[in-house]
Amino acid sequence: MPLVACCFGAFLLGAVPWALLVVRVCKGVDLRTIGSGNVGATNASRAFTTKAGRLIAFLAIYLLDAGKGFVSAGLGPSILGGDAVKAGVLLGASAILGHVFCPFLRWKGGKGVATATGVLLALDWKLALLSIGVFFVVRLLTGQVFFGSLALGLALAVGSVVLSPEVAFGTRLPVTVLCCAIAAFLCFTHRSNLSKHRAHKQKAAEVAP
Repeated sequence: MPLVACCFGAFLLGAVPWALLVVRVCKGVDLRTIGSGNVGATNASRAFTTKAGRLIAFLAIYLLDAGKGFVSAGLGPSILGGDAVKAGVLLGASAILGHVFCPFLRWKGGKGVATATGVLLALDWKLALLSIGVFFVVRLLTGQVFFGSLALGLALAVGSVVLSPEVAFGTRLPVTVLCCAIAAFLCFTHRSNLSKHRAHKQKAAEVAP
């Protein structure tokens, strides 16, 4: 029962829509009426007019969303005791699900990238930093945030095995499973981005001479 209660608490913590709240307070508008309507850091930055404002908003909201995952996966297990790795994985996964399926916004939330990053920072900071580095490299090369996000998920899945091959399928199996699940889940949450990208490429090919 304590584990179930903590998972529920992590889910509710993950559901706090920081992007929506920050834009509402700073700009007085509903973020869901801006850009893609997504309640994540990337879309929230579009509510700000200057480059500095967009960057500050993105970083602040990203850190707030990552904090939800970090607190859930990092501090939760210390309350429960027992197997800290399994508890951290379950609580971290609950926070990610809460962010994506926000009960306060009719079960529509963000895409889960920042919260997942926070979870992995608590569980394996080296793997998390490696994946963040991959995100920025792919983001710069492609010019697309969602490609960077997908690459981050893939880096988590591959890195969870490559960086710790001796324990990846032993004592660290819960983390390995979580990383692979995050990679697949990010493909699911970014499915609209992938569809739009394919449609754009197809349209460009049709109009090309």
